[in-house]
Amino acid sequence: MPEAPIANPEPQSIRRVLQWIPRKARLAVCFGVVVLIPLAIYSYLANGNGDLNVICRHNLQSAALTVTIDGELAFQDQVSGTVKKRFGFLDKKVEGTLSKSLSIPLGKHTVRVNLKSSPDRFDQTRQIAVNLVAGKESTVLITSQRSDLTLTYQGAPLVPDKDGNPSSSGSTESILMTVMGSIVSAAIGFLVQEFLRTRKAAYLHGQNSKPAQ
Repeated sequence: MPEAPIANPEPQSIRRVLQWIPRKARLAVCFGVVVLIPLAIYSYLANGNGDLNVICRHNLQSAALTVTIDGELAFQDQVSGTVKKRFGFLDKKVEGTLSKSLSIPLGKHTVRVNLKSSPDRFDQTRQIAVNLVAGKESTVLITSQRSDLTLTYQGAPLVPDKDGNPSSSGSTESILMTVMGSIVSAAIGFLVQEFLRTRKAAYLHGQNSKPAQ
């Protein structure tokens, strides 16, 4: 004879636990889960990486380009330019362009650029602040013209820390902590009420069980 399948006790156990929890508490837990899931997804995306476009336009025959972000080396390469005639053979100009996309964490960073060329006797360093935000492009334009190095940032606006304005990731974490704190407080309150109700029921049952004098 084929053996009868053994019923899985897990669904019944889960059903008993859900029945033991009051309806209002179940609604509160469901509401908390519905709120936390989108916030958790947004927080994960906000704390990810973004692309920083680095574009270098120079007038050097050859140079070493070094880019550091927050003190750590992010990119290093040798750049070169080509001689172009603008007015026949009377005027010659060296032009070169390099473009690189760097994946770095979202948020505010300090980008430091060094451009060094021994043939052109050029060695300058500049730095600029950037702010990477999810869904927005950020670009640092490096320009070397007339023996001068300049940096230009294009992207999300920079919010000074002294203003006390929280960043998007900080606001998300605050909301998550608030919602989680509310859920934990509600759960603790429910457990305390259930404990007191059980103690009271046991006390009344004990009083009713005593024989009359």
